[in-house]
Amino acid sequence: MEVGETLASGQVFEFRLWAALVEQSRGQLHVFLPLADRGIDALVHRLADGKYFPVQAKGRTSLRFGEVHHVVKKASPADDDALLISGLVVEGGLGPTMLAVPVRTFKRLAETVSKHDEVIYEMGFGMRPRRNSRWLPYLSPLETLVERFGVAPQVAGKVEEVISEQPRSARSDLGFHGESEVVLLLSGCANLNLFRPFPDLETCELAIVHRQNRRLVGLQIKTISVDATHPREPVMVWAPSFRPTRTTYFVVLAWLRDEHRFHEECLLTPSNELKSVVYPKELSGHFAFDWHPGARSRTKLDVYRRELARLGSEVQTILEA
Repeated sequence: MEVGETLASGQVFEFRLWAALVEQSRGQLHVFLPLADRGIDALVHRLADGKYFPVQAKGRTSLRFGEVHHVVKKASPADDDALLISGLVVEGGLGPTMLAVPVRTFKRLAETVSKHDEVIYEMGFGMRPRRNSRWLPYLSPLETLVERFGVAPQVAGKVEEVISEQPRSARSDLGFHGESEVVLLLSGCANLNLFRPFPDLETCELAIVHRQNRRLVGLQIKTISVDATHPREPVMVWAPSFRPTRTTYFVVLAWLRDEHRFHEECLLTPSNELKSVVYPKELSGHFAFDWHPGARSRTKLDVYRRELARLGSEVQTILEA
């Protein structure tokens, strides 16, 4: 198989896998994909409790002696806490049996061999696994794969539709500009690995993983527009999709209309503290609060004010605390 074909088959496996997880869970699992390839293929977010699962996906398009066969370099699985998911790509879908095993366990159970002075892991599993297979506890029928993420497979029409973030028509070019600015600032930190949700259906718009300690935070990014005549503007958070967790933070940027740039100040607010600063009543289905960037008067927001240029180091500090 040519290199291009190998890469394409890997991509086919990954996207079929992500689709299967979302379909089986009926939206209870949400997929974040990396903005740069740094060893983890995706973060799978369990919305019920906010837990993220780092995933490495390894697919094959053919069987070797009746098995899905893998040869993996020792240094390749970067995160021992990640879940390695493997399976067979077949016409129009995935094979009937899937492997879902923690990387740490994979390293312990796989055969270790040396080839050309390089240590590799080697293993294989069949579509009809033998009872004496060491991999049997980690093999699942495709249709129940979501159970490996602590989610029961759902029957179509039996669960409520997941309430998304506010309607797409309400998203502005300014909001996208603010998100892009945050990505740019965080991408300058070599220790941070950035992931975006596909599609964008929940509170978090950006997930950040520390590459050394593997800790994670999710960011919801808001952007307001102000000028000398209107120096403050309400920050709006769509209430139906709001899920506060200890790992989710809100970043708020201010675009200076007159100067065509972002204000030097931003807000970095833990989601579980957000309700302490919002209006007593919802505003058109939103939690809302006023922010005057650069104001000298004391407000409840003072503890969350940060220098925008240092946002990357601030997030890194949270992950290293």
